[in-house]
Formats: sequence, C-alpha cells, structure tokens
Amino acid sequence: MTATKRRHYRVTGDDLNGIHVSMLLGRDPNPVHLIDISAAGAAIAFLNADRGEVESLLRTGPTTPLVRIESTRLAETLDIACRVAHLQEVDAGVVCGVAFLRRVDETTNLDRALLKVFNRRGAVRVEPDVQQPIAVSVTSPSGASIAEGTMRDLSLTGIGVTIQPEAMSKLPTGAEVVVRFSLNEHPLALRATVRFGTLRTAQIPVDGQPATTGIVGIEFDPDARAEPSCRKALSNWVMRRQLEIQRIQREAAAAAASR
Repeated sequence: MTATKRRHYRVTGDDLNGIHVSMLLGRDPNPVHLIDISAAGAAIAFLNADRGEVESLLRTGPTTPLVRIESTRLAETLDIACRVAHLQEVDAGVVCGVAFLRRVDETTNLDRALLKVFNRRGAVRVEPDVQQPIAVSVTSPSGASIAEGTMRDLSLTGIGVTIQPEAMSKLPTGAEVVVRFSLNEHPLALRATVRFGTLRTAQIPVDGQPATTGIVGIEFDPDARAEPSCRKALSNWVMRRQLEIQRIQREAAAAAASR
C-alpha cells in the first residue's frame, strides 16, 4: 500500500468486540464510539452528549488530543495524535471527525497497526438487516438509469451494491455515477465513483441451485458525503446499525449463558 492511498477498515458490531476506543482530552480518557477509521483519520461519537458539552470538553483539553485504541491484538496501547476537523450532533450523540497527525513515512506503520486491530481486509462496511433490504438505484451523472440493486453494505465513505450480472458491464472501474437510496426515510443521491466489481456464485436458499450475482463497490464523492445533512444521515444509520448488532450479540450471549 502506498502512503497516499486510503484504506478503510471493517468496523461493525462484531469487530468492536474486545476493542476499547477513547479520546484523551486531558488526564482521563473519554470513552467514544467508533464509526469509521482509516490511516488518515476517524469518525467517533460521544454517545448521549450534546454539541455544547463536547465543544466545552474540547476547549478545556490539550491543543493536540489523542485517539486511544486498546485491544488484545496490539502489543501496547495505540495513541494517535489528531486534530478535530468537524463536529455534528446526531440522534445518538455528537459525531466528531478527526484527522490523524502522522508524518507521511509513518502512515504504513499506522496502517499495519490498524489492520491488526480490525481485520486483514481493507473495507469499512456495516451490513443492513437482511429482513429490511434497502433498494439502490445507480444512474449516470446525467440521470440515465444504469442498474437497480440492493445495499450489500454501507459506510461513511461508500456503498456495496448487489446487482444483476448483466449490468456489470455498465459499471466499469472508474465510472462516475450517482447512487440513490433512502436511510430511515431520508432520500440520498450522492455523486460517486465505481471502485471495483466482481461476480460471485451463491446458493439460493429456496432450491439450493447456484446463482451468479454482481457486487459493485462504490466510493462516495468526498464533497457529496461531507454535506451536513448527508453526513448526518450516514452517521445516524451506521451508528444505529452498529449498536443494534452489539445489542443482538449481548442478548444472544445472555440467552446462551442462561441455558
């Protein structure tokens, strides 16, 4: 991986088990919820807080706060100096976007450390509830329809879409598109770029016959995803889904322990 390439990591309810993330704004660490992370920065949330509380906390802390990541997969605690890029109040608290202050020659080392914590694949994705599929429409920048599909996974930076195999040829790597979908009845239309496409064979649950499906990875345009209402909608959905996954896991663990 080159130092200029951004790798994002898988951050779902499963992946957060055994990982503790906090923000050091003084002597004591402040626990935060991790939404998204790459070697360049992260989106973290102060749960059940309001913007005024977080702004006051930041003002009274050091000029260069630290994001602290603790995990059994690391030999020692990972403290990353950062600067706050933006704050936004959402349903569950306040989302804080931070940029990591690392020299270019340190990027790869940080990347390796983060891979140890989260996963060995370079993707940040949260999968939707299979009982509540989310429809996705992919069009050209001029509005011409290219493909219809369903959300496979979502992050603050991009979306994975499952489409019909015959539509794959219309979505080559590098193609500029617009993706349209709704999150909690909030319609979104984001300019984006196709980053990869692949065909996969899966078993159909009904009759067990093999079927081929197309999977396309699409990265949102940075300016489009940074628009406040869009960023809020994405943050709300990703964080809600992460917390939902963790709740289901806790309930399953409690049920198993009581047997």
